[in-house]
Amino acid sequence: MADIPDLAKTELAIVQRTNAFRKEEGLGAVRRNPILDQAARSFARYLARSGKFAHDADGRSPASRASAAGYRYCDIAENLAFHRDRRGFTAERLARDTMEGWKKSPSHRKNLMLPGITEIGVGVARAPTDNPTFLSVQMLGRPSSLSFKFAVTNKSKTPVAYTFAGKTHDIPSRTVITHKTCEPGKLVFKRTGGWLFGQKLTASFTVSGNAAFVIQEGSDGKIHVTEGKK
Repeated sequence: MADIPDLAKTELAIVQRTNAFRKEEGLGAVRRNPILDQAARSFARYLARSGKFAHDADGRSPASRASAAGYRYCDIAENLAFHRDRRGFTAERLARDTMEGWKKSPSHRKNLMLPGITEIGVGVARAPTDNPTFLSVQMLGRPSSLSFKFAVTNKSKTPVAYTFAGKTHDIPSRTVITHKTCEPGKLVFKRTGGWLFGQKLTASFTVSGNAAFVIQEGSDGKIHVTEGKK
């Protein structure tokens, strides 16, 4: 007789294995959110009933499903898994196989390692087939309450460029630019095309909360960037 796992225990084991993996990678733990659990279970059951297997199988995106469930998000990511074995699964084996598959897949691994993610929801459903078949859905989120702003102020007499989240911004003299973001990231000030007061400007910061960055000339006549609280 095939082993049929306890679905609630399987979901918990996936959460525990997710946090163990994130700890190994030097990342913060994620906590279960009941709304994300609801959204993940609902989609897992849909996939199990329909026989479909895609992030847009129900005509919606992961973000729209999270919103429909009532989750106010700053960021959302989703992982899917499909497992079938005529021998069945224990809860631990199904959770292990699910996580190992995600860890070996570049796109799924990237979701598991998102630095700004703080919450998780997991749903596992059994498909109505002769051989034990299970669909697993993992939703990873950062709530909108954890979005943050940072400001860049150019008090110098010189236009400066900086990069954040893969985008480059030019900030003219005597200008303030404010950003609202979900994910922590690197803020890099760099002007490689020319010298500023005899100095090539290069400065790098990690932005993870409300902060203010000021560009100005120092007493040495060179351009400096300083960080303070916004």
